[in-house]
Amino acid sequence: MLNRREFGLLSLGAMAPLRVVADGQRAERKFVFIFNDGGWDTSHVFTPLFGIDGAYIEPDTTTQRASGIEYVDHPARPSVREFFERHGSRCAVINGIEVPSITHERCRELILTGSGALSDDWGAVLAGRSDRNLLLPHVVLDGPAFTRTFTDQVVRIGDSNQLPKLLDQTAFSASTLPITGLGPTAEALADEFVAQRAAAHGGSFGTGYRTALDRIAELMAWDELEIDSMVAGCERDITADCALAFDLFQANLTRCAMLRYQGWCSEGWDTHQGLDLQGRNFGDLFSYINEVMDDLDGRTSLSGGPLADEVTIVVFSEMGREPRLNTWGGRDHWTFTSALLIGAGVRGGTAVGSLDQTGRGRRVDLDTGAASDGGRLMGPDDFGATLLTLGGVDPEPLLGPDALPIRAVLDS
Repeated sequence: MLNRREFGLLSLGAMAPLRVVADGQRAERKFVFIFNDGGWDTSHVFTPLFGIDGAYIEPDTTTQRASGIEYVDHPARPSVREFFERHGSRCAVINGIEVPSITHERCRELILTGSGALSDDWGAVLAGRSDRNLLLPHVVLDGPAFTRTFTDQVVRIGDSNQLPKLLDQTAFSASTLPITGLGPTAEALADEFVAQRAAAHGGSFGTGYRTALDRIAELMAWDELEIDSMVAGCERDITADCALAFDLFQANLTRCAMLRYQGWCSEGWDTHQGLDLQGRNFGDLFSYINEVMDDLDGRTSLSGGPLADEVTIVVFSEMGREPRLNTWGGRDHWTFTSALLIGAGVRGGTAVGSLDQTGRGRRVDLDTGAASDGGRLMGPDDFGATLLTLGGVDPEPLLGPDALPIRAVLDS
């Protein structure tokens, strides 16, 4: 079994020509989504609380500026300072996104699909609108996924590596249930029967089923493919998960990857009691991101240029935390949150949006990023429209005319 690095090199060699980017064809932008599950406290990094009525401010907190971005600095989180000093020129911060719910399930759906009827998340849409015939269009290493139209574009690895075990058939040999395999003739008849049933429904369902079968067959032919999840002690290894995503990008197998960070030692972000864990989570998260950027910057894409020129990293959470402390010394759910965009297509050194004296998001001119009474209160649809625009997908047919990209954070 090859390791990730060996798999990436092999993919670039003998196996890759079937998927090599054609000469002169523009490289397609790729996305890594790092979802912070549970609702992060943006005041620890993105939104200083000075001037907000009744807000509790963590002792020793200061604000610093790097590449034009103001961030919250604290001696217990040097990784945050290191990130902005090294990479602020290639990232943008969006503050004050309103996610109009206080339940985790609904907020996850909103931040990933918008507030309308769209039931596909941003990764699924971007993968589904790819101009390549990718084998693993949107890979969910860990975390949430929502699909309807682009279900056949989403591949979930499984938190116990279910997909690799199915592909190498160890899932069947390890089963305690008696399994009797079909012979080749019976298997062919069964496949054809299911295909006919799918085709009878017409439209994309039948086509998607046949495409899925073809992809499964091709995946099973990749004996060297290693897509196992990684754990670092008591938590997911975010650096390793991103490394796998980058391997898949380099092999031209994948456009989007979703992974989830659940806090230091998987303790989570849903801190209704105490604030220490939020600070520890952010310190840990940015330590991972610093390692991820070092890895990304050392890679070359199939087009021959730096892979970093083709990859956008999206770091976000489904909600924020209320600026004021509750009875237990923690912070409850809050409908305003922040997002961090890093890399390709991002107007670096940019911070858009802020909180008013009540802790709510201010209206923003989406073209300039300046606070404006005549501007717009940013929501999930605008966040999604921004990501789709980054990926070369027109958001209006999917989200309607009211969803507008935040052009202040776009490089062009």
